Amino acid sequence: MGLTHFDENGKAVMVDVTDKKETAREAVAEGKILVNRDVFQAVKAGTVGKGDVLAVAATAGIAGAKRTSDLIPMCHILPLTNCKVDFRMNEKECAIFCTCTVKVTGKTGVEMEALTGVSAALLTIYDMCKALDKKMEITDIRLLKKTGGKSGDIWNDFDRCAGLVGENLSAENRSAGNAEAEDVENVCRKKEKRTRRWKAAVVTMSDKGFAGEREDKSGPLICEMIADQGYDVVRTELLPDEQKEIEKCLCTLCDDEKVDIVFTTGGTGFSLRDCTPEATMAVAHRNVPGIAEAMRAASAEVTPRAMLSRAVSAIRNHTLIVNLPGSPKAVKENLEAVENFKGSRLEKLAVLYCKQLGINYKNLSDEEFRWLIRILQKSKKTGTPINQRKKR
Repeated sequence: MGLTHFDENGKAVMVDVTDKKETAREAVAEGKILVNRDVFQAVKAGTVGKGDVLAVAATAGIAGAKRTSDLIPMCHILPLTNCKVDFRMNEKECAIFCTCTVKVTGKTGVEMEALTGVSAALLTIYDMCKALDKKMEITDIRLLKKTGGKSGDIWNDFDRCAGLVGENLSAENRSAGNAEAEDVENVCRKKEKRTRRWKAAVVTMSDKGFAGEREDKSGPLICEMIADQGYDVVRTELLPDEQKEIEKCLCTLCDDEKVDIVFTTGGTGFSLRDCTPEATMAVAHRNVPGIAEAMRAASAEVTPRAMLSRAVSAIRNHTLIVNLPGSPKAVKENLEAVENFKGSRLEKLAVLYCKQLGINYKNLSDEEFRWLIRILQKSKKTGTPINQRKKR
């Protein structure tokens, strides 16, 4: 297929869509801006001198998408039916991600509108923060997906799967309806499932913690414990007990970042401000009551007050959300109840090593136990003692 914006004489022209049928179309684009730590914290806290950076950037993104035809000469003027600009903040990278979703019922697609929306939003962040950081970098602006129209649905975000197995997908293989593309995508996803570590996010709900009046100890404890069990913690958040904020964060983690599991801590009690279970169920697609029941049952063996916990567990899309209590002690009890710490293969391995070294395993503290587990996980010979024992 040739370039559609040139005629037979090489002259630039606008594509004639007169005879095309109107269909529902959607495009999603993404980009990010890398900033320094001070800018990241200021944007997150809303303390940038020029105002609420993300609110202004979202407005600029929507305005930019609507004015795309004024900026890109050969773009058609389209009556957009919806435009949404969302942000997510990655503290590890000091990156602010922007996603722009544009919809229209028309004769041509809205990919350029989505890309322009992202660009305008990120440029606005740059403009509002340039006094604080002269080295900000806008990068990775790309189309994630488009739906509708003659060319069908195109998804560009499963290239990451292909990268895991060394596949290079051609542009034509990215088009939905192409059997070869679907086969490649399925193979990539299957291989990804076999090789990758689980992606996790940890979200702490605490008014005092968010205000800086109390140190968050439960969130870091969760990160430590699940890292020992093979999870990659890709994001941590500290939020106030505000249901709408919690819902927005959970949706971002499940829908945009597509983490495998979200652990929340705090906000499961009887206080009028405690709303984590309500926020979780408001965004959930399916309830998973067994996990919460198992945690309450395990905690009830320690204290009868465990029955007062309102924690829930649920699924949104492909992400499991697990509510944990707010105190570090209760977090530890609940996590151990569901992550199969006790009786796991690693514990059996630890027992065997302790016997070989003449150490009384039962006298190990929980901290010493986790330290030994981490040592064994890093060892290249973690399978040796168990395998040798089976051969005897």
